[in-house]
Amino acid sequence: MTTAVHPQRSKVLSGLIIAQIMVGASNGVTLSMGSLLAAHLAGAAWGGAAATFTTIGAAIFSIPLARMVQKYDRRTSLTSGMLLGCLGALAALIGAQFGIFAAILLGFLLLGAMSAVNLQARFAATDVASEDSRGRDLSLVVWSTTIGAIAGPNLFTPSARFSEWLGLEQHAGAYLLCLLGQLIAIVVWRFTLPKGLKPAGSTTTQTLVKKLSFGARRAISTVAVAHFSMVGLMSLAAVHMDHMGVSLSVIGLTISLHVAGMYALSPVFGLLSDKIGRRFGIFLGLGLLGAATLFMIFWSEPQWSVIASMILLGLGWNCTLVSSSALLIDETSAPARTFAQGRSDLIMNLAGAAGGVLAGPLIAFGGMPLFASVVAAVVAIQAVVNLA
Repeated sequence: MTTAVHPQRSKVLSGLIIAQIMVGASNGVTLSMGSLLAAHLAGAAWGGAAATFTTIGAAIFSIPLARMVQKYDRRTSLTSGMLLGCLGALAALIGAQFGIFAAILLGFLLLGAMSAVNLQARFAATDVASEDSRGRDLSLVVWSTTIGAIAGPNLFTPSARFSEWLGLEQHAGAYLLCLLGQLIAIVVWRFTLPKGLKPAGSTTTQTLVKKLSFGARRAISTVAVAHFSMVGLMSLAAVHMDHMGVSLSVIGLTISLHVAGMYALSPVFGLLSDKIGRRFGIFLGLGLLGAATLFMIFWSEPQWSVIASMILLGLGWNCTLVSSSALLIDETSAPARTFAQGRSDLIMNLAGAAGGVLAGPLIAFGGMPLFASVVAAVVAIQAVVNLA
């Protein structure tokens, strides 16, 4: 039986979309700038610290924020996570300005709450969707991140000039812009998300674990593999290109194209997921991720190859995220959804953090082809799991 559409669906989706634009811009400028900042202060080996610590932070905050949804509502959870992200932006700004590496790492960790909120917003869209439109509504919220996320990396030069105009260190302005974007998102949510909005029902953790079906667990593992692949390869892409002698503007363009792949085609993937099936979307996403690794295995040095790999990586992550997230909702009873969503985001971010942690040492030891080969193997294993 098809579920009814929530009476405030349009208002809620509009608020989520506007806020995601702000979050996308904040993430886009801070993560890529963060990798350059970390490498500048502590050496190339720390180039993946921004993505790694942010992903660890997202993992840490995902479960508490999910429980906050169950106890209170989406608005309370999303705004609380964003306030933590504001503190992270302030810590990173101070660290950049005064060269305090520990403050920068703390900032990255707290900015993980912003990433956790970014991920949770896609599930908020399903709270107001009908059963037949889950993939579409979820994908619209994911897609809305495109506008800000593409603009974010291209704010490298303007943010550096903004920093200079304010008398700040060149990397610090990015975090001031991030803070502003997050505050705008909080205000938007205050007026568009109704009190009490959350998935129906509640139960204990022990009961919920038993209610997670094999399909739900497979959806969780699939999105975790996608995030491992994306974070691992993306986290050192800017540093890899910098070592190749690529200009900052081209690096920014590459990251923008990667981010466009992560979000721009979400409505297409959502429609495919609704009309053809979740498993089709999952296999398509895993195939795109596998193709991205091949470019980095066999042609890791040419600039065109890195750009192609980053685009395919973004597309594969996008397709897999949309289809797996919709499958998780399909495979989970209403009372168990908040728990399942928090568990999914926790495992997803832990996998992403593992990708970021492994990328640095493996690339330092055997170059980008070695790490890309590891990612390719993990993706292939997950594809076999999904055949079951």
